[in-house]
Amino acid sequence: MQIINASKEICNQLFQLCDKLDNKEYAHCSSLLLGGSIGKHMRHIIEFYDILREGSKVGEINYDTRSRNSQIENETEAAKLRLASILTWLEGLKENENLSLCFSFDQEKDDVEQVESNLMRELAYNMEHAIHHMALIRIAIDQQFSHVNIDSNFGLAYSTIRYNKDQCAR
Repeated sequence: MQIINASKEICNQLFQLCDKLDNKEYAHCSSLLLGGSIGKHMRHIIEFYDILREGSKVGEINYDTRSRNSQIENETEAAKLRLASILTWLEGLKENENLSLCFSFDQEKDDVEQVESNLMRELAYNMEHAIHHMALIRIAIDQQFSHVNIDSNFGLAYSTIRYNKDQCAR
């Protein structure tokens, strides 16, 4: 399935990035990232995938319940272990399944609502969400760690990659 293969590609790009950064670069708080770090963005991506993986076992997901694990945002090896676990899970996916997405968009109360969703829809969401954060990571890499070489498509949506190829072919 395209969604699964694309998700594996995204996770592999993130894994490879961890191999190219030391922990100091990975955890460096940057004004370009509004005080965040590459590691914080990486943790955010990983925890969304983790929530989907764990929630798919019980049929319910809530992205607001992230653990915000500081080890993942400070240590590349911790991030790589989680990414490897996500990649193993993606390898085993075969079927779509119905899920209930829980959320709260109330700034005052923690009133949780639910909508129906499914595994492949949420996997597509996670992939697009990851690409968005990867685009931010790419800015930090380009501006602060120019010695780090990343894939030319890192942080680009698949539609953008196709568009760019089409423009070059003209």
